[in-house]
Amino acid sequence: MAQKKAEYGSGPLFRAAGVVYGVMLADVLLVLANILLVLAPLLVVLTAGSALLATVVVLVVFVPVGPSLAAAAYAFNRLLAGEDTGVFRDFVRGYRMNFGQALAVWLPYLAVLAAVVVNLLLLPGTFDAGNPAQSAARVGLLGLGLLVATAGVTAMLLLSRFTFRTRDLYRLSLYCLGAQKRVSLGNAGILFITAFLLTATTAGLLIVIAGPLMYLICLNSRPLLKFIEAKFTVQDSAAPEPSGT
Repeated sequence: MAQKKAEYGSGPLFRAAGVVYGVMLADVLLVLANILLVLAPLLVVLTAGSALLATVVVLVVFVPVGPSLAAAAYAFNRLLAGEDTGVFRDFVRGYRMNFGQALAVWLPYLAVLAAVVVNLLLLPGTFDAGNPAQSAARVGLLGLGLLVATAGVTAMLLLSRFTFRTRDLYRLSLYCLGAQKRVSLGNAGILFITAFLLTATTAGLLIVIAGPLMYLICLNSRPLLKFIEAKFTVQDSAAPEPSGT
């Protein structure tokens, strides 16, 4: 009996090329959705005469980050599950569908991160071996910032996949840090390495790595999403029989 010919586009190389294209396209979409963040250095220079105005500008440019991360997570989760209808279409759909709630969830995390950064800037100098309290405070603030950033990204992942109330998203994003330690440590490691690379090189590198970064986080977080689905969502069973009259 003759072997059935493989369908066009079903090969591993074709699928890999599709993933690479999808990641690159999502990177472009993330940059466009955060164009204010890309222009942040220019905006800060223009407002350099007022420290307060410059601070407000820095905070404002980070506001759209949350909804864009939720949109990218929505597109990448569908891509990983083989249910995508095109990264562009899924990104736009996820952005429109989750924008309001993503903003509501993201802003408190952004406020805490801003407070951490301000306190880090207020600490004098760098690590000082002769001042263990100052060094411990700096390490503690850095650890807190990484923890909050990981929880914030986790909240965007959960929002992109499930329909939960805003307060439940806060609780679950913090709960997952302990319940899914391996995933949380992996995501924290990805964020830490990214922050280190941006600090050691240039913040402009984020334009190139935003898409791959979010794809890695989604890939690493698949066990977390399965855990939440099994533990906190109702699984559909057989359809209920119609009631008699």
